[in-house]
Amino acid sequence: MNGAVTFSDWASVLRRRAELLHQQIAAMQRLVLESGGSEEMARKSCESYYRLLDEIYEKDMPVARALDHSDLLLHLDGEGLQTESPRLSLVAGIMGDVRKQVGTMIKTLVSSFNEAVELPREFDLGLSSFARGSLYLGFSLPGPGSGYVVLTGDPLFSASRQALLTLGAVTEHINEPNAYELIRREFGDPKLRDAALSAVGQLAPSGRRGVSSLEIGGRALPRGAWRTLTPQTRQQVRAWLERPVLSDEVIELRGRVRAIDLDLRRFDLRRIDGGNLPDLRCIYPDSFDLRAKKWLDATVTVRGQVETYQGVARLLQVQVVEETP
Repeated sequence: MNGAVTFSDWASVLRRRAELLHQQIAAMQRLVLESGGSEEMARKSCESYYRLLDEIYEKDMPVARALDHSDLLLHLDGEGLQTESPRLSLVAGIMGDVRKQVGTMIKTLVSSFNEAVELPREFDLGLSSFARGSLYLGFSLPGPGSGYVVLTGDPLFSASRQALLTLGAVTEHINEPNAYELIRREFGDPKLRDAALSAVGQLAPSGRRGVSSLEIGGRALPRGAWRTLTPQTRQQVRAWLERPVLSDEVIELRGRVRAIDLDLRRFDLRRIDGGNLPDLRCIYPDSFDLRAKKWLDATVTVRGQVETYQGVARLLQVQVVEETP
């Protein structure tokens, strides 16, 4: 053993730094006073140390707590955040985006065995940290509460953590030249890949809110790993999402539209004839935008190119949609 001090979290590191600064301040003051200096001289000689302490307590410590306690941590920067008091609408909008996208990921992960997944309030992400510099927002995963009975292997709690792990994995290669090829290779399930990329595309800044970059980190991702999303990321991901199915196989199915996202042009097809396929994620072109508004809860026949995973249809690029009785 070498006697080196180790720390279990970032806040402990900063507390130790603060302790050392206090010791240096005390030693410097003692030296000045023992040399015949005045109290004022002792104070001035320690001004640089005081500034470092202020930085630790006002800036570094909130960020350290965010790093220590956030399962998902976002660091945002841009013109709209270069202020002591960011606009409430901006912060609330970002929080709403995170809640929606993580919630959608959880629903995607559990949708194969539960047709109408509605997340209980207990599964809402908690705001665990808020720090400026430019802006850090930390979110915590839900834990079992007194009003929620948790069984061993509870799928919703498992899916909530898996959702963040998936976001971390899909953003790991997001800024590499061959990013899409790497992501396709890592995510064999096209439905999960498409859902994760859809979430990343929505979370990446548009540039219109005064946010120019968003970094993703947190305990659910490998420690120390930050993934940067920019408006360019958003454009690139949305281009990938236009035609994500790379297959010539065509199928026709009849089922019911149980969930639809008009912005992303995606819907979930359920109650599929035959009973062997619990659900299928479908993507439709912009030429169907007006008709799509009427599809929710309608029974439809769809035909298009399909991508499978382990022999099961998972993602359908729709070419034809016909409403049926």
